[in-house]
Amino acid sequence: MMNSKMTGKRAQSAMEYLMTYGWAILIIAVVLGALYVLGVFSGTTFLGTSCVAGAGYQCTNLLLHNNALTFTFGQATGNTWGNVILYAVPSGSTFSTSDANTVTTATLVSGGTMSANIPETVTTGSSWSGYIYAVYSQGSVSGLEAQVATVTAKAT
Repeated sequence: MMNSKMTGKRAQSAMEYLMTYGWAILIIAVVLGALYVLGVFSGTTFLGTSCVAGAGYQCTNLLLHNNALTFTFGQATGNTWGNVILYAVPSGSTFSTSDANTVTTATLVSGGTMSANIPETVTTGSSWSGYIYAVYSQGSVSGLEAQVATVTAKAT
């Protein structure tokens, strides 16, 4: 049998062990919470500027500068697009052809590219994320629309 003096020392040792690790876990949790609030774990913090185009589309040379979203857009769908209108739609917004932030071109052949410069009011150092939509005609069918790219950009 153990005597009560020995059991008391083991209990005290166990409590000290739990308290030491408890404080360490609490400090780690507070630090991780602070880093989360500061946005360190946000994907855009590491990503910076990107334009991810869907299959059959091209989006390169993205830049958000001087209140304009500038990029090179292309399509390789096998069809010629006429009356192409590109729209920049912020995340959380619904696409509408009445959106003001657009750029227009006459024709875009399959495999071709065009320069796009869409007005977008953003302060330097802040981020913008959203989608690029294209509205176009193909042959005698007009008003076709497609979400062609997902954009994340930091204003410079």
